[in-house]
Amino acid sequence: MSVLPGNLGRVPNVLASMLALRNLSQTNMSLLRVQGQMASQQRVERPSDDPVAASIIGVLDAELEQAGQRSRNLSHATSVLATVDSALGQLSELVLESKTIASSQVGVGSDTQTRLNQAVVISSHIRELLGSVNSRYADLSLFAGGKTASPAFVEFHGGFRFMGDTDGLRTDLGDEIDFPITLSGDVPVGALSARVIGDVDLNPILTPDTYLSDLRGPMEGIDRLGSMQITIDNGTLPVTIEVDLSEAETIGDVEDMIESAIRAADPAALGGSFPNGVFLTNERLAISITNPAYSITFDDGTAGFSATALGLASFVYDSANSVNTASNTDLDPKVTNRTLLGDMNPGTALVYGDIVFRNGGRSGTITTAATMTVGELKEALQQLDLGARLEVGDDGNTLAVINEVAGLRLSIEEAGSLAATTLGIRNFKATTPLSEFNDGRGVHIADGIIDESTGLPDPDLNIDFEIELTDGFTFTVDLTPADIVTVQTVIDRINAQAVTAGLTIGTGPGEFQAGLAANGNGIVLSDNRGGTGTTQVRSLHGYAAEDLGLLDGTFTAGTPATLTGEDRATIRVDSLFSTLIELRDALENDETLGITFAGERLEEDLERLSTARALVGARSQRIESAAKRLEDQTVMNEGLRSELKDLDFFEATSRLSLLQLQLQAGIQAIVQTRPLTLLNFLG
Repeated sequence: MSVLPGNLGRVPNVLASMLALRNLSQTNMSLLRVQGQMASQQRVERPSDDPVAASIIGVLDAELEQAGQRSRNLSHATSVLATVDSALGQLSELVLESKTIASSQVGVGSDTQTRLNQAVVISSHIRELLGSVNSRYADLSLFAGGKTASPAFVEFHGGFRFMGDTDGLRTDLGDEIDFPITLSGDVPVGALSARVIGDVDLNPILTPDTYLSDLRGPMEGIDRLGSMQITIDNGTLPVTIEVDLSEAETIGDVEDMIESAIRAADPAALGGSFPNGVFLTNERLAISITNPAYSITFDDGTAGFSATALGLASFVYDSANSVNTASNTDLDPKVTNRTLLGDMNPGTALVYGDIVFRNGGRSGTITTAATMTVGELKEALQQLDLGARLEVGDDGNTLAVINEVAGLRLSIEEAGSLAATTLGIRNFKATTPLSEFNDGRGVHIADGIIDESTGLPDPDLNIDFEIELTDGFTFTVDLTPADIVTVQTVIDRINAQAVTAGLTIGTGPGEFQAGLAANGNGIVLSDNRGGTGTTQVRSLHGYAAEDLGLLDGTFTAGTPATLTGEDRATIRVDSLFSTLIELRDALENDETLGITFAGERLEEDLERLSTARALVGARSQRIESAAKRLEDQTVMNEGLRSELKDLDFFEATSRLSLLQLQLQAGIQAIVQTRPLTLLNFLG
């Protein structure tokens, strides 16, 4: 009300006028605020209207804005996964149709011309497969993993090369969803499943240039060291110093820092001159102490566990003990791109020379040297452009070669040296398991065959193959399950059977020997009998001769004459592309066994596709659930924000009427409390 406060007595007229004007102004301001709220339909137009509500509204606005973007992401993800599922459905139908063709072309009712016609159909399936796996949605490649800008597969010299990666595109779909919305091509059709896994522990030696991050023991993965306390005891007064190793990057840096700190504290503590006081031996740090009165111990400092990580803690170094030989103190460097081939110390010393990489009908040669690094070897293989790449094995001790091209077979061969074998990357070597031959089918021998007339095992029916030498001499080979473990066990059995037949094993005149090819891959039968014929292998029972690659070997006349078997341990990408290509080729070549094998693999491919569709379906369900939860949360947040921010028109209308009445009453009160005086009539 626009009247003078009751606690005021006699006041000047100016003050009374000012108080009355202030009260009227406050009422007018309130009226203006209500009118503004009614015009904007908002109760809180600025933070000062209601600081608490304004703060909550700000939080809700941010959450709703984030929810809006996340809702759009979820909607986009739903569309992407729906497109992926549709493509997988098309692929499943394609595989089923191909499987039907394979089944129909085995047995009665199929002939050469029919198979040729069906090969044309399979060729069209291959083109359709390429189109499906390169499907796009909103300019995203759906099966390229995280590389969504590029196609998933491209044609590559008769095969199909995977160009994506094994992850996928990830977007903000909420904290509870951590999976990508695109797939790697490896998931539905197979792309990178074939590799030559090295079987040689390359055991890189510790050098001053070895990075701390490349060490694995006693505390694996030393990214950065801290401080370390060094106690130097000269026999009378021990001195403890602390050295900061935080700037060290290589083990050589550590050597120099430790030696410099010790020599600065006590020049007589270490033997020799710098930098020979701290050195490396047997993958450990060693301390050179020549004075029998001295001893040195190391402890972790105030920051980090440096002494423990370097294998120096809990040991007393003196003139008789320069290195801690405990098993848990080996720094154990791992193979990295920086590792020199000359710094590797495997059980069998590395041999340097040419390695031939062959993929499909193309090949290339790399010459290794002690000065070459693993990274340079990788780059050299990349430059050959064969669709193969070199990686360090997961264990950090070995190398692995991966075939990236479905439909092509990779082999890694020797070229007169043992460079590939000693690196552990030759695919056909003495230690290669025969279970890996023929794409994992192994070698099938004739064993335990029963004579139907007697019901007893017949030795003659269990003989696998016969070898005829250039002079016409023949002998048979009977393989047992114990002989088909590795390539070497088969070679040993062939040589043993040759000895039983009366032959001498060797490369001299009149001798015979089975062994590994020195150039290329395969089992080599060296025949120095001096005949004019050819060395041949004939299958008698089972499939051993064919599975070992001897049946279609290459004969080379000479002294000795040689029969070199095929490489049956080539690396095949386990991919739907590979299966369809093999089915097409088997149909074109009228090979019943090849068609049967391809049909069996199609069953595995179909199972892989079903697993991929199940994965996509599960992801779609999780996204739908997340979208529903987000919608419910958004509705609740919008309701709460509306309660805090939006205007209650009924309440605002009542307040407007009350303020108008208050303003009118205030004006009347001022008129009644301000009577006329003599001054009003002066003039």
